Amino acid sequence: MSPFASLFLLPFAAAMSANPPAPTGPQPEPEPEAILADKLPDQFIRPDAEQIAIAEDFVARMTVPVNIEGSGPFEFIIDTASQRTILSKEIAGSLTLEIEDVVNIVALAGTTTVQTVYVPELTLGSRSYGGLISPTFRSNNIGADGVLGLDSLQGQRILFDFLDRKISVEDTSVKRKSRSRREIVVTARRRSGQLIFTNATISGVKTSVIIDTGGELSIGNKALQRKLRMRSSALEKTSLVDVTGRSVSADYGVARELHIGRARFGVIPIAFADIAPFEALKLKNKPAMFLGMDALRKFDRVAIDFANRKIYFLLPKGV
Repeated sequence: MSPFASLFLLPFAAAMSANPPAPTGPQPEPEPEAILADKLPDQFIRPDAEQIAIAEDFVARMTVPVNIEGSGPFEFIIDTASQRTILSKEIAGSLTLEIEDVVNIVALAGTTTVQTVYVPELTLGSRSYGGLISPTFRSNNIGADGVLGLDSLQGQRILFDFLDRKISVEDTSVKRKSRSRREIVVTARRRSGQLIFTNATISGVKTSVIIDTGGELSIGNKALQRKLRMRSSALEKTSLVDVTGRSVSADYGVARELHIGRARFGVIPIAFADIAPFEALKLKNKPAMFLGMDALRKFDRVAIDFANRKIYFLLPKGV
């Protein structure tokens, strides 16, 4: 497996890819396989929510069809760790989008500059987003035609349905109520546009967690690695490559017992590296982690409410 993660932070950030080898030596025993739940559209999904069929990119991340000024559809990743919506250079060029300023970004390996373009209208389902200024990267580094970031997602509730392979989008102006005993609701804090969970623990270590739906692999900082007492010499090695082609070396290991509020994730594979976004979010010196899609898939459905700073986890039936 070749996990792929993406971060676009302050004001944009980096996409990164990792190809970690399988850890060797004694490892925590895997969690027992959960029994999948029955379909519960009337319990977890509002009837008026717009449901959008999904596809998968080359590392099984969920992508959605997006149109730009009537052209498309293009495959975009919904990335809750990205502050800005981005486009591939290839799509921007083929649509002859107007070139905007070159800006500084915080990428995985540090600060760099990137070209931006003006996106007059971007459409997801029946929802349109206009007047976006989007950075551009090569599609093979993004892993898709583009990324829907927080500038397009604010004020909405996004549901990732791993059972039915759908993404639902709904406005957060209508208050949502929990309708299932298997649903766990966790409230986050907001920092620089990101939703950060400060009531999380990994193996008993208090950890700040950012949900990263654009990343397949979870990435922790070195402060977390030290607190977990996972020595670098005992872990496998891998590298994380950002959208500029620069790489950062990382240790790769497995931790157990991640809790976010009452939500329990069990065994979590983690790549450990002091990537630049941790410092940009002022999280370099205390345990922190970007939580990837491989962990979120432990639940049947995950809904993210940006306006109300809440995430809803639907436990598998029987757990």
